[in-house]
Amino acid sequence: MEMERRERKGWKVKIHDLSGSAVAAAFITTPFVPSTGCDWVAKSNPGVWLIVHPDACRPESWLPWGKLEAWRERGIRDSVCCRFHLLSEGQDGGEFLMSEVLINADKGGEFFIDTDRQTRTAVTPIPSPQSSGDFSALSPIGAGFVMNCRVQGEGKRSKPLVQLAMRHVTCMEDAAIFMALAAAVDLSIEACKPFRRKFRRGSRHSL
Repeated sequence: MEMERRERKGWKVKIHDLSGSAVAAAFITTPFVPSTGCDWVAKSNPGVWLIVHPDACRPESWLPWGKLEAWRERGIRDSVCCRFHLLSEGQDGGEFLMSEVLINADKGGEFFIDTDRQTRTAVTPIPSPQSSGDFSALSPIGAGFVMNCRVQGEGKRSKPLVQLAMRHVTCMEDAAIFMALAAAVDLSIEACKPFRRKFRRGSRHSL
């Protein structure tokens, strides 16, 4: 056990296929740091993960697919808020809010993308990682369930169970990108712990 430094950065997760090739990844682009005047990651300065997939035209390069922001909400029972945007691959660089979920910091909970359960959703088609399909079905009409994963509370061993809607997964790369997102959600629970607490390295198991 040792005291955690005043920032959490450099974390990354890679998802590999059976041949050992990386087919999806997630890495922190904005460190998780305590906000001014407090000892936790606040909404005013969230930590950010970038969810990426390989660039078919440039080996060893990655293309952005989604962005996950996470911060701690204080209350009688603290929660971690996870907000996920799909990123447009066009030149406009648009972001489309797909999910914003509160997860109990102590007990854990469920992260999901389900337009029947969200009040704000994307309405513009976004291509899947390998162009095996698109996410035009994520519009508010008839979209419904896309994915969910359950994660444990802070300080507990965690191996998220990911469930996907088959209509949004037509190849391995499609499934892998959601697994990378689930791993980022899982690690965000630990990244949003108050910095005054001791941090147990290796306490969580990512995908």
